[in-house]
Amino acid sequence: MALPSKFKQMIGKATRPRSLEIEKGQIRRFATAISEDSPVHHDEKAARAAGFTSLVATPTFPAALIATDSLLTEIGLDPQTTMHAEEEYEYFRPVCAGDVLTVTHRVADVYDKQAPNGRLIFVVIETRGNDKRGRPVFKGRRVLVELKN
Repeated sequence: MALPSKFKQMIGKATRPRSLEIEKGQIRRFATAISEDSPVHHDEKAARAAGFTSLVATPTFPAALIATDSLLTEIGLDPQTTMHAEEEYEYFRPVCAGDVLTVTHRVADVYDKQAPNGRLIFVVIETRGNDKRGRPVFKGRRVLVELKN
């Protein structure tokens, strides 16, 4: 069974850019949640001493900036039953407290695979975070999957 055209038509669909200010509390909470105890994520003096402008986010912090529920719903997937399959990031500079980032998500690909009890629909979402001047700060790639009976 071929992938329904409605899924393929979503390739290239993007969310409206969102401007987000990165806050110290967000960085600290995320670092604590993943048991990252490096002082550069919790203590501003330590972060500055290490050469950062303020607290520096952990490498997986952009996962907290990814809100794709409306995009998944538009594609025809249920955000409540869609699972995370893989994720990767490329950084052009560290994300620090005080940064104001413009974040956009885009459907890069949609494909399917046969499973014993239905079809797995895979959605590849690319996320970009740019600074106030439009320069790239990070680029992310997330693969999500949902079983369709």
